[in-house]
Amino acid sequence: MIRIGVIGLGEVAQCMHLPILQDLCDTYQVTAVSDIAPSLVAYVQNKYHIPEAYSSAAELLARSNIDAVLILSPDQYHGEYAAMALQAGKHVFVEKPAALCLDELNTLIELQKKYPHQILMVGYMRRYAGPFLKAKEILSNSQMKTEYLRFRDIILEAPYFIRQTRPVFYPKDAPAELLQESRLRRREQLDRAIGSDASEAMRTTYQMLTGLGCHSFAAVRELFGPPVKIHSVATASGGQHVVIVMEFEGGFLGIYELVNNQNIVQFDAAIEVFQNTRKILIKYETPYLRYQPAYVEVIESSETDTHTTTYGPDFRDAFQTELAYFAQCIHSGIQPKTSLEDAAADLKLFQDIIGIMAEQQGR
Repeated sequence: MIRIGVIGLGEVAQCMHLPILQDLCDTYQVTAVSDIAPSLVAYVQNKYHIPEAYSSAAELLARSNIDAVLILSPDQYHGEYAAMALQAGKHVFVEKPAALCLDELNTLIELQKKYPHQILMVGYMRRYAGPFLKAKEILSNSQMKTEYLRFRDIILEAPYFIRQTRPVFYPKDAPAELLQESRLRRREQLDRAIGSDASEAMRTTYQMLTGLGCHSFAAVRELFGPPVKIHSVATASGGQHVVIVMEFEGGFLGIYELVNNQNIVQFDAAIEVFQNTRKILIKYETPYLRYQPAYVEVIESSETDTHTTTYGPDFRDAFQTELAYFAQCIHSGIQPKTSLEDAAADLKLFQDIIGIMAEQQGR
């Protein structure tokens, strides 16, 4: 049994991680939770019958009866809390992004080298999803030349879904001074990441990439490696609409689309791989509705015939799969594929994307 503490009890923790930890009760025992909002801590402690609750991550990490922690706090605290957890002797699961700025992430990478026996996993849950792993298997076992790649996140955000499915407690008693400190910290880290003279549109795009786009980019990196060249970056709607044209090893183009401010009830997150006579489609559903059926679709054509093969439905929850895998890593001592070094590739790419935006805007 792994004794685990949860840092940060917001929407994602309440919708995904806490219910999943309860489902995995033979693997994990939630020993302690922490958040800056007292009413939220009390609500979660009571709902899940958790023995200990704290108002700060430092208090939680000081406890000796915790083997591992889940860091689900706002992004700007991920790096600091992960460092504190390593130094406290804990295994660490940190939600993506592992940090907002590359220099902080590089410092954390160097720190982790001092703690080789502690597991540190970054929460790229789409890379543990059954459909993604099946598509990777198909690409590996039946190799063909990729000629074009399209991947996208054109989605409706969480509130529509959770209003109809799972109650979420939104506290109103988080200390004002801590909320202000959090906003200032985010601003300072964005300054370090993309420059203090970055426009508001650049800041919005960067935060959308680190908050949502990293899922898609990390999955594509696992399949094809990082892009070797960024040809163009186009944005609109104050940086909320993004289209990026890239070139990958092998000379094929890839296009990424991100639209995150529409109110159409859909979740169009997908990776499409075009290989002349074969197309592979990996489709992701909203994570806010658990246990939805997921599929991989493969269309293959010849001069005389075409047929479609569907793999699925797969009803496994990707968040649950990755937390089960985190436990396996702890027991085996093997570091996960979604490591800090892996996450650094995303931040480097996103900095390059913002750099191209700056060149186009004559900054």
